[in-house]
Amino acid sequence: MHDIFIFDSHNNRVIPFLNDGSPGVNAWHFAPSYISKFPPINKWALLYDYNCDGKQDLFTLSLSPPSGIAVYRNDYTLANGLRWTLVNPFLQERFATITTNIFASGLSLPTFIDVDDDGDMDILGYNSVPDGRVVYHRNVSMDQFGHCDSLKFEYATGCWGNFSLRIGSTNSVSCFHCPCREASPDFIRLYEDSVQYDPTEAARRDDTISKVFAIDLDGNGAKELLIGDISSENTLLVHNGGTPSSAEMDTQDVSYPSNDVSAIFNGFHFHSYIDLDNDSKKDLLVLAHEFANRRGMWWYKNNGTNAFPVFSKQSEGFLQDNMIDVGENAAPVFFDYNADGLLDLIIAGTVYANSTTGDKSGLSVYKNVGTATEPSFEFVTNDFGSLSLLGYSSPWFPAFADMDADGDEDLILGIEDGTLQYFNNSAGPGNTASFQLAIPHFMGIDVGNVATPQLFDLNKDGKLDLLVGEKNGFINYFENAGTTGSAFFPSIPTNDTLGCIIRRMPLSPDGFTVPFAYDSLGKTRLLVSDFSGNIYEYRNIVNNLNGCFNLTDSIFDLPESSRVKNNLTISGADINADGMTDLVIGLSTGGVHIFLQREPTLSVDELGEKLPHFDCYPNPANDKLQIVLKTFNPSETIRLNVSDCLGRILYSETVTEKVWKIDTQNFAAGIYFVQVRTEKNSSAQRVIISH
Repeated sequence: MHDIFIFDSHNNRVIPFLNDGSPGVNAWHFAPSYISKFPPINKWALLYDYNCDGKQDLFTLSLSPPSGIAVYRNDYTLANGLRWTLVNPFLQERFATITTNIFASGLSLPTFIDVDDDGDMDILGYNSVPDGRVVYHRNVSMDQFGHCDSLKFEYATGCWGNFSLRIGSTNSVSCFHCPCREASPDFIRLYEDSVQYDPTEAARRDDTISKVFAIDLDGNGAKELLIGDISSENTLLVHNGGTPSSAEMDTQDVSYPSNDVSAIFNGFHFHSYIDLDNDSKKDLLVLAHEFANRRGMWWYKNNGTNAFPVFSKQSEGFLQDNMIDVGENAAPVFFDYNADGLLDLIIAGTVYANSTTGDKSGLSVYKNVGTATEPSFEFVTNDFGSLSLLGYSSPWFPAFADMDADGDEDLILGIEDGTLQYFNNSAGPGNTASFQLAIPHFMGIDVGNVATPQLFDLNKDGKLDLLVGEKNGFINYFENAGTTGSAFFPSIPTNDTLGCIIRRMPLSPDGFTVPFAYDSLGKTRLLVSDFSGNIYEYRNIVNNLNGCFNLTDSIFDLPESSRVKNNLTISGADINADGMTDLVIGLSTGGVHIFLQREPTLSVDELGEKLPHFDCYPNPANDKLQIVLKTFNPSETIRLNVSDCLGRILYSETVTEKVWKIDTQNFAAGIYFVQVRTEKNSSAQRVIISH
């Protein structure tokens, strides 16, 4: 069975889905354990079985200059699992009498396919110099060696198919059977390396960037092209009236598929041809690579055959339809909006509407339709209270608390300009919340840019204080100088560098901090998320509000391949009535992660008091890790678990000896937690695996 590999280029993140083999599109299941198993990826990733061994190999933009194509061979085995070998950091080709790198850029993706039907993988790429042409890099492995497992290329032509795309206008063909005006590969490389992509509104007018995708739509072996253009909203089909060995493009469909609902949406189209519903027929996916940030995976079901596909649109949100997706800059918090006793999910987010209206920010509501112990969320609205009409710039961040002691919770909304907006809840106790803007620019507070508020009694005087994160990486503390029924905060922070906390990216003034304070085991903890995709825990807080807090290890030190950057947010509450605080993480890509706490957060001293005691060595470990139990009782059931930073248990066994050895050679390098659990107690230690 085939699985699905998705690469989020904006966050450099791998998103794998495994196929359970069942019919229909519900066969796909998110598989986070595979995230760390992929090699380093730069800008884009495409899979193709170049060596004909039945396993998809990986191609990506070269990790270092000059711009080129790197290839990793898939060396999966049952014994070792998924492993990759870097075959070549720069694919090369023969051009006349010289050997040169095959050029690729960060946005003009190539397509990998057997163009001439000789049994090996060729490459087609887009070139806007001197006009919009397709370049053919022919693989001569079968010709020279009689097998497909080599990557030996020759520059075949810079005018494959004898047609030209229109430059500076719509996504369409400017001419068929055109005279060929070729530029040398070195000139193309020098020109395109000098063009810096600008991901702004102005870049939408740049028509020099296109994506080509080769596919045989009429069963004759000659490859057609589906083309997405950065400045256009359509998918262009260019038909090939030639043969596999001699392409001759002759007609176009500028609104493909014109026989069905055309794929017309803003998003710089990228295409994939894969069986999505397990009916053994390949379907068409049209995806948004830029601009569009919600419902950007259009699924066209194949009602024909693989040789003669007939596509029919089924959905605009393949995979996304069954997920929470608020566009981008998701900032979720828990709040009982309908006063039914169950915590609902309120998510600030931003949806890109179109090039005319631009972004639209609002609050989405996902109602808790589960129980007090088993929450389940159902979509209600993406514009609660019609707050989008206020036109505040994104990102937003909401905080809820009863500010006026009238029995219902009010809303304080942090917005992009660094200010807070206060909305009074006029519904009254027991009723669905109804918010009205009561105090714009609440208390005159302004933290500069991107205000992320939380209301929490930090000094334990019975009144809610205000914590506000900001773009510059600090946490601002505003002490409540009012009463429980009438809060008052100074416009100037009581402490603008709370806890001596500063979180910034290297060589950057930006940190985008989000605070979340909570109480656990009688002590106050502070979690802070930041731009880098990490979440940090601080302690020693109460009675130390003018001092520096103690920083523990990053509790979510995610591997680079799974880290989500740009305004990661954090909040939490007890959503399953177990007495422990659960966490909700907002992703810049518009999604949400919920982490249920398995046991209360423990201090270092509290951990030391728990039994059993054990040692882990060596630490860091390589291929073997040894656990030595200091208090071993053979009559007691002892369970040993090893989990990663996301809480996934990767190893679990019942311990029957005082010295226990674990084979860690298949563990990805990173930070893990070893937990020894008895019938009454448990303890944990952090270990590092480095190969």
